[in-house]
Amino acid sequence: MASVKEVVERLAQVKGVVGSILVARDGLVVASNLSVQVQDEVVAAMVSAIGGTAVKASEMMGQGKLRNIVLEGENGKVFLTDSGIGYLGVLTAPDANIGLVRLELMETSETLKKLTAGAA
Repeated sequence: MASVKEVVERLAQVKGVVGSILVARDGLVVASNLSVQVQDEVVAAMVSAIGGTAVKASEMMGQGKLRNIVLEGENGKVFLTDSGIGYLGVLTAPDANIGLVRLELMETSETLKKLTAGAA
């Protein structure tokens, strides 16, 4: 069976993905494969803050359990999803195939949930 790090790194093979990171709910980096010019710890803190806030907002607004978060900027997108022990984040180039990235993100998230079951 693949390690958590290997599973997270596999996301980088998706066309248009420039980095991926798995962050515990407290903001600590579990695994990272970022090829951007930002420190892993900075990205982890932002992912944790955005994830935690979005989870609370989704529940408070009656939308149920949060599935995905997508941030769209001029230079690409950031996708976030719950991964069981924390948040899985994927950074993309502007021309990334959104459907493919979302599919891979969901599959990877499910794999991570199985790998880390009991670690939360």
